[in-house]
Amino acid sequence: MSQPIQYLDISENIPCLRCKTETAILISRKEKFCKDCFIRFIRGKQRKQMQDEKYKVKYGKNEENSPVQKVLLTFSCGVSSLVLVDVITSLLKEQFDMHKGKQGFELVLLNINEYELKALDRYVKDVLEQLVQRFKPINITYKILSLESYVLDQSLLEKIVLNGDFTAYSQSIRHDRDYTLSEVLDLCPNKSSLEDLLTIIYDELILRTACLESCETILYGHSMTRIANEIIALTVKGRGSSIYQTVSDHSVNFRNKDYKIMFPLRDVLFAEILAYSKLSELDTFAVESTKPVSKITKNMTIRDLTTNYFNQLDATGYASTASTVVKTGDKLGAPKFEEDSSICQVCGTEIHQDPKEWLRRITVNKAAPLETEEEKEYAEQYKKASSLVEESSSTQSKTPINICYGCTVTISGIKNESGFIWPIKYPANDEEREILNEYILTDDEDDQ
Repeated sequence: MSQPIQYLDISENIPCLRCKTETAILISRKEKFCKDCFIRFIRGKQRKQMQDEKYKVKYGKNEENSPVQKVLLTFSCGVSSLVLVDVITSLLKEQFDMHKGKQGFELVLLNINEYELKALDRYVKDVLEQLVQRFKPINITYKILSLESYVLDQSLLEKIVLNGDFTAYSQSIRHDRDYTLSEVLDLCPNKSSLEDLLTIIYDELILRTACLESCETILYGHSMTRIANEIIALTVKGRGSSIYQTVSDHSVNFRNKDYKIMFPLRDVLFAEILAYSKLSELDTFAVESTKPVSKITKNMTIRDLTTNYFNQLDATGYASTASTVVKTGDKLGAPKFEEDSSICQVCGTEIHQDPKEWLRRITVNKAAPLETEEEKEYAEQYKKASSLVEESSSTQSKTPINICYGCTVTISGIKNESGFIWPIKYPANDEEREILNEYILTDDEDDQ
């Protein structure tokens, strides 16, 4: 069994199978590549994914009828997003040179600031400023957003409680002070719940920015390995209904407008991403977390576990497993939208089948009769510690809400006395749109 990438000894002067003139430096997918041919090979994967006319330079009537669109690229400053930026700007540079300064689209980079959350070794803004200079004369705009901007309106924050029969309701909270997002996330019972909620936050912030920046396309730097990782992680987290969106390019409707979500590197293994980064000298720009990853399984997040799994497959020569997982996931279409379907008021995903009914069928909801004083005491302690409580007799106003199975799993570990504080999703209105318009950073802030 071979590794996904094998580096060759250049002193052996093995010819590249593509150009047949330069010396091959590595083997990928059983083919020998020189440096330039390998870089073109990876870039070709992106070109294949973005062949639509709307990404090409237009002339004449086509130019008048179809103004240059803006493309939003999600940028974490990890190696995958760095490679995607390099690949996309290489396309724009080709267009710029061939069409006398014209580009098929404008590029906007979006970074969600994770400096404190992940204890990054440096600020992404410093790297972005260097990248803007590296890719001149291509004009790149970038935005850096704070995670705190997720909570636009404090009045939308409510306390969410799950009952013992898995119904959920929200209660209003006191708004004599503002809750920070950090305080909300501190209520998470474990790392996996935190990870799941952060994914919801990131997706929302990305769509908001695309809306406000008038971007029609959103690009993610996910490799084939990362997509396979997400498929398994979503399955474990009970979010299998959204797998089809993780695997394939698709459209998302946000505030009555459709946005194209694309994964231009979906046919590239992560090992190939690393090789491209090394050959293109992008490694110096990569920002990494200084937080040590736990080696104890119970302290790992679901994504940590799945990442380790695929790392081990790469190391043992089974990298093709990622391709198999993605192809299998690719066969999963969107669930059928039932007439009585609803929207999860925590994450916004479509609820195709009521999770409460299924949970009630597989769960014993009623405990055996309590006989001794000791049993009654333990029962009281359990009620105080569990978020799945019986219906309270409190006179406080309660509003039933819809929650998907994934969010039920995430919320269920949160202690009932603290509750789960979260902005409840309601249909957009004019007032909410005004708040959204104030959310984006100005040119005087982290906007370049």
